[in-house]
Amino acid sequence: MRPNARRGTGRRWGTVTVGLTVFGMLVPAAAQAADPAGQTPPSRTTTKSAAPKKTATTELARLVDAAGGNVPITLVTGDTVRIGVDDRGTAVVRDAEMATRPDGVPVVLQTFTRQGKTFVVPNDALTLLDQGVLDWSLFDVDQLVTLAAAKKSDTVPVLVSYTDAAAAKEKRKVTGAADGRALPSIKGRSLKIADDGRWWRGVKGKTARTAATTRASGSLSDVRKVWLNGISHVDLEQSVPQVGAPVAWERGLDGTGVKVAVLDTGIDATHPDVADSIVEQVDFTGNAKGARDGHGHGTHVASTVLGSGAASKGLRKGVAPGAELMVGKVCNDAGECPDDAIIAAMEWAAHSGAKIVNLSLGGDPSDGTDPLSQALNTISRDTGALFVVAAGNTALGLPQKVVSPAAADEAMAVAAVDKMGEMARFSNVGPRLGDGAAKPDIAAPGVGIVAARAAGTSMGSAVDANYTASDGTSMATPHVTGAAAVIAQQHPEMTGQQIKALLMDTATDLGHSMYSQGTGQVDLAAATNPRVLPKGNLNFGTVAHGQPATTKKITYTNRGDEAVTLHLSLSASFGDGKPAEAGLFTLGTDTVVVPANGTAEVPVTVDGSVLDNEEPHGGYAGRLSARDDSGDIQLNSMTHAFLEAVRYPLTLNIVPPAGATDVHYGAVAFVPMDDQIYLHPGYDSATGAQSVTKELYRGTYAAQASVTWRDASGELQQAEPMATEVKLTEAKTVTLDLREARPLRARFPEATESYSAIDYIDRVSATGAWGLSSALAHDYARTDQHWWELPTEKVTEGTLAHEFRTSETTPVVTMRATGGGAPADLSVRYQSPDSALAATQAWLLDDGDPSTRQASLRIPRLPVKGQLPVVYAGNGSAAELADANARGKLVLITPTDICRGSCDYPRLRDERVAAAAATGAVGVLVAAPDLTSMGVPSGLDQCVAGPESCPEVEPYLALPTVSLPYDQADALIKRIEAGGSQVRITLGGSATPRTYAAGFYESGRIGSYSYELGKDELDRVDLSFHAQRPGDVYQLGWTQFRKDVADPTIVPLPTPATQQKTTVFVQHKSDSISRFNAGWAETGADLFITRNRTQTTDLIPTGRDEIHWNAGPAVPGADKQVRTGSGYSIPQTVPCAGCRQGNTFYPTVYLMGSDGGPQAVIGTVGDEQLVNLLAAVPSCGPTPNPTIPNLAYTCDFKLLDASGDELEHQTEHLPDTDGLVL
Repeated sequence: MRPNARRGTGRRWGTVTVGLTVFGMLVPAAAQAADPAGQTPPSRTTTKSAAPKKTATTELARLVDAAGGNVPITLVTGDTVRIGVDDRGTAVVRDAEMATRPDGVPVVLQTFTRQGKTFVVPNDALTLLDQGVLDWSLFDVDQLVTLAAAKKSDTVPVLVSYTDAAAAKEKRKVTGAADGRALPSIKGRSLKIADDGRWWRGVKGKTARTAATTRASGSLSDVRKVWLNGISHVDLEQSVPQVGAPVAWERGLDGTGVKVAVLDTGIDATHPDVADSIVEQVDFTGNAKGARDGHGHGTHVASTVLGSGAASKGLRKGVAPGAELMVGKVCNDAGECPDDAIIAAMEWAAHSGAKIVNLSLGGDPSDGTDPLSQALNTISRDTGALFVVAAGNTALGLPQKVVSPAAADEAMAVAAVDKMGEMARFSNVGPRLGDGAAKPDIAAPGVGIVAARAAGTSMGSAVDANYTASDGTSMATPHVTGAAAVIAQQHPEMTGQQIKALLMDTATDLGHSMYSQGTGQVDLAAATNPRVLPKGNLNFGTVAHGQPATTKKITYTNRGDEAVTLHLSLSASFGDGKPAEAGLFTLGTDTVVVPANGTAEVPVTVDGSVLDNEEPHGGYAGRLSARDDSGDIQLNSMTHAFLEAVRYPLTLNIVPPAGATDVHYGAVAFVPMDDQIYLHPGYDSATGAQSVTKELYRGTYAAQASVTWRDASGELQQAEPMATEVKLTEAKTVTLDLREARPLRARFPEATESYSAIDYIDRVSATGAWGLSSALAHDYARTDQHWWELPTEKVTEGTLAHEFRTSETTPVVTMRATGGGAPADLSVRYQSPDSALAATQAWLLDDGDPSTRQASLRIPRLPVKGQLPVVYAGNGSAAELADANARGKLVLITPTDICRGSCDYPRLRDERVAAAAATGAVGVLVAAPDLTSMGVPSGLDQCVAGPESCPEVEPYLALPTVSLPYDQADALIKRIEAGGSQVRITLGGSATPRTYAAGFYESGRIGSYSYELGKDELDRVDLSFHAQRPGDVYQLGWTQFRKDVADPTIVPLPTPATQQKTTVFVQHKSDSISRFNAGWAETGADLFITRNRTQTTDLIPTGRDEIHWNAGPAVPGADKQVRTGSGYSIPQTVPCAGCRQGNTFYPTVYLMGSDGGPQAVIGTVGDEQLVNLLAAVPSCGPTPNPTIPNLAYTCDFKLLDASGDELEHQTEHLPDTDGLVL
C-alpha cells in the first residue's frame, strides 16, 4: 500500500467548486489520485483514477469511487488516513495525518495485507494487538471505509469486553468516548470513541509492557479486548421442494409451535404471507418507524422461512409455514447492520423463546473469535437456541472467506447452490480463517429465490406487487432455518446443536468440496425420518508438532428394529483441496454393525507424524461417509484438525548508532513471506526492545522494527530497519546494526528546509497473499526530519519496493543577531512557507447532507531585508509586553505555559500575539522547550445551527510570528540583557522561495541510491500565477511519470500567493514526464473563498521551462497527450474528447487553461441522452449572500444552434458539487 505525501502544516483545503458552468455531466478529472491535503486533484487522471467506462471491481472500490476518489477514515488512535484504490481495487493510502502522542515519539504508519485484506496500523498499537487487547478489526480498511461511507466517521464505534460481567453492566465514563448499550453475552458494551485522539492518549499514558498492567487503569481499565463495532450487511415455489419440505409437510411437520426469530431489516407486517405469523417485533436500530421493513430483505427472508403463500394462493409457501415469527430489526433501510444491534437482538431472541434464529447477514471473514461469533457461541450454549447464518456472498472461489458470525463454532453456516445443485458462484468458501476448520456446514438453494416483497421496496427483481426474486446465501439461509424449525417441532427435546448435527448428517452430498457445500444440501425428507444417526462431528482442534497420535470416537445410533451394516470411508484434504497424506486420518474399521435400537462406536485417529517439515501444515478437514448395503442410508460427518508446523525462535538484535542516547525501541512486526496462508492464523508482533525473540513456524519472514534516539546535539533521529528475508529452518539470530545506517535526506545545491518527505517500504510475498508496508512521513515543522536507512541485500522471494520522495524549500525567513556579542544566526521559521492556511466550517443542510465553506488565512510576513531591534517579554503577557517597550521592535517571548511541544494556538493568537500587536510590536519570536509547532486553526468548525451559527473567522495571527530553538532563545535573552538596545536582528529570506523536488525508487533492496543531486541533475521550471485580484495558490504538486515506476504519486510543493512567480527545480530523468497540479482561489473580505480553479499541466522538461497559470480565459478544447521521444505517455482513463471508445461515443470536451492544461471534463456519458452540446460558459456564482456555503451555487447554461441563436436556457442549482468540478 503506497501512501501519498501528506501535509501537516494545518492546511487542509477541501474541494471547493465555483465559477464553472457546464452542460451535461462533470467528470472528476483525477478523482482518485488525491493530493496530499485531501482535495480532489486537478484534471487529468493517471492509472489510479476512475473513469466513466470503468466499473468498480470491489465493494471498497465502489465506495471510494462514490466518495470522489478517496475516503477519510479515523483510527482509534486519533490518526486520520485517506484511503483510495488502485486499478485492482486494492486499498492505497492517499494521505495520513498522525495525532500527537503523549511521549512525543514519532509514529510510523504500517500497512499489513493478507489475502486481499488491508490493515493500516500505527506502530505504537502493535504491542496491544500482539497482547490481544486490541483487535485487528480496529484497523481494517474495508470496515472503516464502510463506516465512513455510512457517514459514521466522526467517531469510531467499538465493542469492548471486560474482565468480569459486573464491569460490563455499569455505564462507563471513559475519556474521549461515549457510552453505548450493554452486551451481556460478551461481557461488554458498545462505545463511540471520539476522533480527537483523547482515548488513545489515555491508553498510551498508562500502557506498560504486559496486558495485565495495560488493563489496570486509564482508557483500558478492566478491559479484556476492544473490537470495531463494524457493519454487517444483508447479503420460492421451486426451492422449497428442493429441500424436501413437502415430504415433511405430508408427515404433519410444518414448524407449528416453534418460535423462529428473523434478525434482519424488519418486516412488512401487512404482507399476507407473514401477517398472521408475527408474534413479536422489536427494533434495535433506533428507527422512527419501529421494525418496519424499508429495505425488503427481511420480509423476503421471513417468508422463505414460514410464509403462508396467501398472496399466491398457497403456491409460494415457506419451508415451515406453521412456525411463529419473532422480528428483530437490526439493519437500517440501507441494509447496514451494526454489530452491537445484532448482539443485542441475538440476546433478546434467544432469551425470549426463539428456538431457531435466522441471520441472513454477515461481516468480514473471521476465525470465529470476533464479538458476534463469541456472542453467538455463548447464547447458543446458555439457551440451546440454534443460529442459522449466511456464509456470505463475496468469495468468487477464493478460500477462507466464510464471514462472521457464520464462522462461529455453534453457528450453522449456510452456503448457496442453484436449482440444479451447482454451487452458486458467489457463495463463500472455507476453510475457516485461522485454524482451517471446515466451514460452511451445509448448503441450500440461494439462486433466483422468489419470496415476499415488502411494500414500497425494490430489492431484487420484482415478480409482481407481492413477490420478488433474489440471489444470495441470505436466501439459502432461511431454507435451513425453516428446516430446523420443522425438526424442532418433531423433536422438541433436541438442543440447537443436536438439530444442527441431524441436518448436517442427513444432508445430500452434491459432490462439491466440503469447503464449498459443507456436508451437502439440506434434506428434510431424510432428516425427518432417519434410521441411523451419527453423533455430530469430530474436531481434534490443534495438534501440536510432535504430539502423539490422537484418537476420538464417533457414535452411530440405530433407531430401527433391525441391525444395520454401515460401510465407512474417510477422505481428507488440506485447505487448498490437496488430498491429505496417507495415514494422517485413519478409521479403526471400514465396516460397522449398528445393532437394532442400539449404538456402535468407530475410532478415528489423527497422526501428525506422517507430515514431514516440507509437507503443508495447517487446517485439514475430512468427510466421514457411512452407507448401508442398499444405499438408502447415506450419512455424512465432518472431522477437522489443525496440524501445527515445527516452531523455531527468531531473535532480532538491534545495535544502536554510536553515541545514541534516549533510545526507544518500537514494536517489531513479523510477516510471513512464504505464502503458507493456511498455516499462519494472523500477524505476529513483539513488544519493542533491543533484543526481541519470537517463536515462529518454520518458513520465510520479513521483520521490521522502529527505533528512535537522540544524537550528541539532542536532535531526535529515526529509523525503520527491516530484515527483509529471514529463512527460518532452525533457531536463528538476525542483527540490525544501525551503526551501518545512512542518512535519508536529499541534498541539493543550496541550503534548504524540508517541506515534505515520505519514505515508503513495501514488502510483498510471491503471490501477494502477505504484505508489510511502512511509511515515514514528514511535514514542514520547527525542525527537519532526521531519518536513517539500513541497506539490505536483494530479496529472492516476493518483492521489495523502496521509495523516498521529498520537496525542500529555501528559507522564507532568516535572522542574524548582532550587538551584545559576536553575530549569531538564528534558526527561525514561520509555521509554514505557504502563503496561507485554511479554515473550514461545516453544517448540515435540511436534507441531512453536509455543506462546507473554507477560508484562506494569510500568514503575515516580515520584510526580507533590513534590521530591527529586539526585546524580551517573558511569557508574553500583556503586562510583560507593556514593560518591554516593544513598539516598532521584534519581541521575543517564551510562553512555556501554553507551548509544550505544540502551542495552544487560540491562546497564542488571542493572548500573546494580539497583545504584542497592541503594544506596537512589528513581529514576534516564540520559543519553548521541544517546540515543534506554534499551532494552526482547528481543522473544522461544526456549526450546529447552520451557517448563521458559525463563529467569525479570524486572521491567522495579528503579526508576523516565527519560532526558534529554545537554546538559541536563551542565548538571545542573555545577549539582550547584556547589550540592551544595541541588539539588532538582520532580516533575510525570500518572499517566493525556490523549491527542489525529487523522487527515488529502488526495487529488490534498500540502500542502493545516493541522495545528492547536483545542478546538472535538475530541471528548472518557473511557475507564474496570474490573477486579476489577490488570492492564494492552495494546491501545488509535482509528479514524475516514468516507465520504471508503475504507480507514481504527488510530491507537494510550497504554495505562494497568486500574482507571484516561484521557481521549482525537479529531478531530471530521461524519458520522463513531469506533471504539475495547481489550484488557486480568490478570497473575499470575510476571508472566505469566492471562486477557484485547478489545472494540470504536463511537460517534458528541457532544462528550463515556464508554466503560466490562469494567463487567459479557460476555453473548451481537446486535451493534448504529451509523449516522450520513445513514445512513452501517461496512461489516460478519462474519456477522450469527442471520440469513440469501443462502441461508445463520448461527446466530451475539456475545459482548457490558457497554457493548454485541462481544468475539467465537460459532457454527458450514459445510456440515455448521450449527446448534450456545450454551447456557452457563462459565469457561475458566487451567490451574493455570504452566509450561504460556497459549495451551493445557481449556475446557468445555454444551448445554441449553429447560428448562435439560443435554443434553451436552463438554471441549475448545484447544492453539493464537492469532488466533481475543479
